Amino acid sequence: MRTVFFSCLFAALALPARADPPGANASAAPFTYSASGTCLDSPEGFNARLEPVYTGVAWTTSFASNGSVDDRGAASEVGQSVDSASFGVGPRMHAPAAHAYNSTFSASISESADDGAIFRAGAASGTFTAGPLAGKSFSLSGFELKRLARHDGDDVYGGAAPVTQTVSLAGGSKFERVCVLTVSVYPKR
Repeated sequence: MRTVFFSCLFAALALPARADPPGANASAAPFTYSASGTCLDSPEGFNARLEPVYTGVAWTTSFASNGSVDDRGAASEVGQSVDSASFGVGPRMHAPAAHAYNSTFSASISESADDGAIFRAGAASGTFTAGPLAGKSFSLSGFELKRLARHDGDDVYGGAAPVTQTVSLAGGSKFERVCVLTVSVYPKR
């Protein structure tokens, strides 16, 4: 059976921080955030149209997480997710499951006259705390999101297109996922 999901916003999956870009002297106001998303997971990868190469082993993951970012851009989050069973043609290779996790990563938000505000999340690492993978570690590649809305200093970030990520699980299992993510950022007042 193929290995299960991962969700972080980073799920995670996973996320923003009001910090300077990497390499700069980071100095920013700490904040909290909430993130949610849905991902299509595929150990065989995706074609140019973002369809799983082999649908018999693809599955979906939905997640929600909460976290905080300090004044150096270090993010720490907790989250929960639910995986569907694999779907499509061929034998099912992925069982449904629910997970809880903790993760850490670096994050920054930059403002540009050309692009508006962009949220960048670096590679995340974490541990599953409940579910079939409890105690196992994972890593997740980084991503970028654009600011979609602002209200009273709170920002909402999302993608104009789905975000593609690589997930690695302890023991060497690896898969790709394509996600629709939303991150809401709340400055500490």
